[in-house]
Amino acid sequence: MELERVIIGLVAALLLPYSIPAVRPRAGIALPLTAIYAAYALAPVLASATAGVLLPATVAASWGLWRLARTDAHMQGSPHILISRSVAGTIFAPLGFSLAVAGAAAALHTGTGVLSGARDLILDDRTAIVVSGLLVATFIGGEVVTHTLHPFYAELKKAEAEEMEPLKGAGTAIGWLERSMTYALAVAGRPEAIVVVVGIKALARFPELQSNQKRFAEYFLIGSMSSIGLALLIAAVVRIVLGEKALG
Repeated sequence: MELERVIIGLVAALLLPYSIPAVRPRAGIALPLTAIYAAYALAPVLASATAGVLLPATVAASWGLWRLARTDAHMQGSPHILISRSVAGTIFAPLGFSLAVAGAAAALHTGTGVLSGARDLILDDRTAIVVSGLLVATFIGGEVVTHTLHPFYAELKKAEAEEMEPLKGAGTAIGWLERSMTYALAVAGRPEAIVVVVGIKALARFPELQSNQKRFAEYFLIGSMSSIGLALLIAAVVRIVLGEKALG
């Protein structure tokens, strides 16, 4: 299972920074993110010569992808959190500081217990495979779906006559939620519950589907089936790697 962990983890490390719109244009964030996650994927063999080759090779490939991503105009947009920068700072900064203090206090109180537990968690192959699969299905899957839909979106845009523009980046956030929920339910062995995810999305789009907009209906079906299908495929691969039945 160690080999599967490395393969899935390095794929996630290489492609993840370019599947998160806020990270993609910032090489100073994207490359360290690749290096950190690649090190996590290689944790069981981090001190070996294999890791000494794979880690810098992954970072080098990541730099090459960063250069290519700058010229790709069809990548998914960034979802905008409806919180001002100042308000976000007053919420997230104290929260992060509080969590850091709590973690330090726990480490001091329990001594080496926390460090040992964290080490075991980092080295656990099953956990690493599930986490990497989630990242691939949610974020990297978003780029696959976005590029699949682009030709249809361009055609649909020509026929649009609506006065109200959709929320910028909302589709990206909805896709992330859709694929992460689908992946989580499938990995947990409850693929039948995915009907709830499909139902919520279909209900939200019912007015457009009901108004006989054939192009939109086709666009919606292609997007939904490719997004959910990709998440299910990745979940099935992860379950097989973990020694389970494909979809439970």
